[in-house]
Amino acid sequence: MSGSDEWNVVERILRNVLNEDDTEKLVYALKTSVKHDFERVLNEFIKKINETVEILLIGNDPKFMHELITTFRRTNLTTSIRFTGSVEEAFNMIFQEGVFADFPIANIIIFDFPTLRSEGRLEILEDIMKKKSIIKNVPVIILTDDFEKLKHLEKYHPDLFLTKPNNLEEYKNVVESIKEFWLTYTSNTE
Repeated sequence: MSGSDEWNVVERILRNVLNEDDTEKLVYALKTSVKHDFERVLNEFIKKINETVEILLIGNDPKFMHELITTFRRTNLTTSIRFTGSVEEAFNMIFQEGVFADFPIANIIIFDFPTLRSEGRLEILEDIMKKKSIIKNVPVIILTDDFEKLKHLEKYHPDLFLTKPNNLEEYKNVVESIKEFWLTYTSNTE
């Protein structure tokens, strides 16, 4: 079998578990990989697709939260989504304090920044952004409607800034960006 035929077989196999876009991206990544460590890359990608992604949404816009959760459920990414409108509660969830001592650590933390603008909340957000201890490898994604208001957060190196969606198509784009980010995200410990 020629090299081209082998890639066609790989694409056919991947299309059984991935959508066409994800299949193309993965095959491209594999073909252009310097090491061509096909088995490791494929296994890591499949592991991420099959594992449940714990997402913590923080914001107090119920319509936005509902739309984002609904859009996540339409993807082929298995998610467990928890949300809170309280930054203080989110802090306790993230750092497993108080009644949240046995709370699962989130794989992704998403902030709806426009709804979290009070002084105390900003300090807590900055503390979370410092990525202490148990969340040092957890990506933090900030959704915003005004990037200028977030310039001071750049010093904490957030993993991703996205524009807060306003319509169904934008929600799909945001969720796809988060999904793609997650599938390609590699922590510092790997």
